[in-house]
Amino acid sequence: MQLALAPLQTYTDYHFRNAHIAVFGGVDKFYAPYLKMNNDGTIKSAPKIDILPKNNPKIAVIPQLMACSAEEFFVMADYIDSLGYDEVNWNMGCPYPMVTNRNLGAGILNKPSEIFQLLDQIIPKSKLRLGIKMRMGLETTEEILEILPKLNDYPLTEIIIHARYAKQLYNGVCDHERFLECISLTNHSLTYNGDITSKEEFDELNQKFQSIQSWMIGRGAMNNPGIFEEIKFGTVDSGEIYRNKLMEFSKHMEESLLSCNPDRGYALSKMKSYWEYLSDSLSDGTQLYRKVKKAKDIIELMDHLRYFLID
Repeated sequence: MQLALAPLQTYTDYHFRNAHIAVFGGVDKFYAPYLKMNNDGTIKSAPKIDILPKNNPKIAVIPQLMACSAEEFFVMADYIDSLGYDEVNWNMGCPYPMVTNRNLGAGILNKPSEIFQLLDQIIPKSKLRLGIKMRMGLETTEEILEILPKLNDYPLTEIIIHARYAKQLYNGVCDHERFLECISLTNHSLTYNGDITSKEEFDELNQKFQSIQSWMIGRGAMNNPGIFEEIKFGTVDSGEIYRNKLMEFSKHMEESLLSCNPDRGYALSKMKSYWEYLSDSLSDGTQLYRKVKKAKDIIELMDHLRYFLID
């Protein structure tokens, strides 16, 4: 069984990844949030910095990119190759309208001919092995039924499927019955993604999809970074131990944020965004997040964490 941390834009960056590997365990693969192009034809800077090898010294990271043309793909792929990576993941899963309306992310899933045209242009020339992360469709999960069998013609490393269609965003339930259909339609290594927020939910899915050996967790890991250990090793930390780990985790992220950018406002903003999720795993999380959200300085924020988690 392999467990992967999903690429959540602005959240599962190298600050989060390095802190996770220092404090928690159980992750076999880390995926970096996608590279994307600026309007002037250059790559956006934040995701470029995120995958620099010096920022991921102890982690085997798989970079991700988002492109709607072969030209854009190769600009980003060449950069990824220059850093020494040998694999890239193509994002066909981002569900947000500002992305899909530009034919990016899941916006291409109702245009299967464009997907195959791009693959025909990319694969013969790419220096990198290619995997795909996708939704089941843009407007319905039925769209994947046309796409998936034809992907068997391409030498992909894997296909990661988030078991929703894009217009659901993260609402409603995952379509498990459609995922069962997908298993029989592909010859590729298949990874399940979607609404794994506890070991109990994982166990139910593992029983339902017995042939699946690879699983990806995103928001569930943001809420509870210990979920991978719980699933893989059966380790459930007691309240005090878990709270101590969250404090250590937060210290690692704070130090990483301040070392990359001395602007304390940047660290404050990022820590607030992490703790919007992390607070959900605590009985007093709502009260804690109110304090975190009102903090005016990173020192004040860390003091609130120490008071709630340790004292």
